[in-house]
Amino acid sequence: MASKRVVVDASLIIDLYTAPDDMRASIAEEVLSWITTGLVEAYAPKLLMVEVLGVLARYLSDEDLELVMSSFPPIKLIPEEVFYDEAVRIARSTGSRVADAYYIAVASIINGILLTNDRRQKQNARKVGIETYYLIEEKEVAKQSILLSHNQHEEHK
Repeated sequence: MASKRVVVDASLIIDLYTAPDDMRASIAEEVLSWITTGLVEAYAPKLLMVEVLGVLARYLSDEDLELVMSSFPPIKLIPEEVFYDEAVRIARSTGSRVADAYYIAVASIINGILLTNDRRQKQNARKVGIETYYLIEEKEVAKQSILLSHNQHEEHK
């Protein structure tokens, strides 16, 4: 079992397929490797799939969208009823966008780290005490936190 739970924002998954630059593509690919190697256990609200497909539909064919869906990263999608009340509380206390409140709420209920390429989302998550990393600027710090946690977990086995 992965030692660190993370919530993966849609911005990272979208960047796997249509990153605006090589740096963002590289960040997304590294996060994917953390997930697929079991370094982290990834979660997101079910909204993730809708967000990702909504953006990718602007750039990809239907056939390519089917490939995206069939090869989607192994992320546990959490239904709204599990975190809705927490999302309402977060939206009220931060003034965050709806989608951001959903991701922050999932991080809150699973006691996980939020990974994002969205600066405003990071700021709102930190307002409510969620460990959050804006990977465009903080990827190495996030990686250190995850690796430290993983190594401590391995030592206690």
